[in-house]
Amino acid sequence: MPWAQGSVIAAEDMQALGLVEEGRWWGVVITHDCDLANDNLELEPAVEVIVAQTVSSPDGNHRYAKNARKLHLDWEGGVEPWCLELLATRRCHVDKATLAGFEPAPGATLSPAGRRILQSWLAARYRRQALPDSLVERLRKVFARLEKRGKGNAGSVVGYWLSFEPADELPPAEPYDLNISIVYTIEDPFAEDTAVGIAEDLAARFEGLVRQAGAGPVVLGECAARSEEEFTLKDIREHVEFRLDYLSNRVYPDGVELE
Repeated sequence: MPWAQGSVIAAEDMQALGLVEEGRWWGVVITHDCDLANDNLELEPAVEVIVAQTVSSPDGNHRYAKNARKLHLDWEGGVEPWCLELLATRRCHVDKATLAGFEPAPGATLSPAGRRILQSWLAARYRRQALPDSLVERLRKVFARLEKRGKGNAGSVVGYWLSFEPADELPPAEPYDLNISIVYTIEDPFAEDTAVGIAEDLAARFEGLVRQAGAGPVVLGECAARSEEEFTLKDIREHVEFRLDYLSNRVYPDGVELE
């Protein structure tokens, strides 16, 4: 079978397969390679696909799996990378035997790094750790600032990681202790300067942003830029990755959604 996780189904083939009605939608295969290779159609009869669309101006907040609901990801092909927008909820299935009669879209290759991002994004929807509601209330202006700065830095910032104490809900008068790590890619020579700039901006504004939220104190310990080589597996275990698409343990009452 010529298909692999990350293969692209051409727009015209999506129509021919009956997965979409319009010709502007592409498909991205998200079934794992091991399941695609399984010829036992009783066990693995279908292939899972995300319906995607092309994006001319990728949003940095949707890069590197920073948003568990929406991903902007590049495929190699032609002179410039080709970006597709994937929504986690826009999924469908196609019969494996039927898909075997089609070929992946030519000239659309997902790099090993891109494939890791895709896998991380697919897993993130189920492993997200919510923040305490009371901490989110205090940090919503900080989160909005991160969103604003992140939009213009698509290729630099891999993600934002938080460590905080305590892990429980607190009354408004009691403070949280917080550390923020802004992790940047080593593939972009300007990424460190970008991440340092975001960290310095956030640290300088932090107290005022928390005060504007008016929900209680947060004591900022460290707000630092760290490379993806420096940020270790141990750090990942001790931090919560902040994703711009979720806020807390509950649905936010006034509809704030950082997408």
